[in-house]
Amino acid sequence: MSTDGRSPRVGVKALIVHDGKLLLNHIVTPDGHSLYGPPGGGQEHGETQIQALIRECREEIGALVEVHQVACVYEVMTDRRFRDGAAIPPFHQVNVAFWCGLAPGEEPGEPTSPDAGQVGCVWLPMEQLDQYDVRPAELVQWLGSDPSAREVRIGVTGEQRRRSAADAVTPPTAP
Repeated sequence: MSTDGRSPRVGVKALIVHDGKLLLNHIVTPDGHSLYGPPGGGQEHGETQIQALIRECREEIGALVEVHQVACVYEVMTDRRFRDGAAIPPFHQVNVAFWCGLAPGEEPGEPTSPDAGQVGCVWLPMEQLDQYDVRPAELVQWLGSDPSAREVRIGVTGEQRRRSAADAVTPPTAP
């Protein structure tokens, strides 16, 4: 139970694979570094996850998508902004990633409402994703794993989780 009255935000993400390539948003940080992440965003009140994903893809990749099935679920817990590492209030989002395809006749185009820092979208080769700064990195590992052994839940990602784990105190062992 949340003690601060806030609940995690629900997000939806599109995993669009075609000809061995994954379609990702391309974000450029203020210092010129390229980051990549799946299109998608927050689900609004009264919207189904499918409706939210279709809307988010239209806004970010400029194309209509067909949503297929759930691929994976992952949480983001951080107190740092994705695109520039600036401090933000604690952020917690549960992302449901869906396998999607472009609707017939659709191609990625100009975003109608891009995220801050987004300069477009790109197709990156699946076998080379680890050569790019794809966020979250855990998604790249999951995509590269054996599909027959993939769990649906990837786990928790984000700077706050990493720092919390690194700062954890190991309890003393009993004599």
